[in-house]
Amino acid sequence: MPARTRAKAKRSPWIAERRLERRDAVGGFIIVRIGIPEIDLPHENWRCPFMFEGLEDDSIHYGKSIDSMAALQNALTGIRELLQQTGITLRWEGSEEDFAGFPMDIPSGFGLAFQHRIEKVIETEIEEIVRPIRERLEQHARQKTPRKARKKS
Repeated sequence: MPARTRAKAKRSPWIAERRLERRDAVGGFIIVRIGIPEIDLPHENWRCPFMFEGLEDDSIHYGKSIDSMAALQNALTGIRELLQQTGITLRWEGSEEDFAGFPMDIPSGFGLAFQHRIEKVIETEIEEIVRPIRERLEQHARQKTPRKARKKS
């Protein structure tokens, strides 16, 4: 679970934001903001701030880790988790489906073999979806190629 604070005195500048349409009876929008990773002194770890505008909780949350990149990744994971906990159906502005745009991260804490196995499953699923599309495109390209050009190869 991401850490949080109500202190707003020393905020990092927000470097990115996403606008999400609420698909519930309340309606309106939720703005998700994420800040620059920073050293979390005196702990000497890194933290990356994030917050939500349009929910009752306007506190600043943090993704934390041993370096700035992992803190940023943990902030994105924290955003996904906290949005799911609200139970509100959300739609990333411009998307055709109810998807907030924060995909699940593959956890690395179960070891590299686990991570590779999950990645392989995902790659196989993607290939099953992409293969028929690629085959249709190739077939369409062959049909457009003149007969003489096809005989040479």
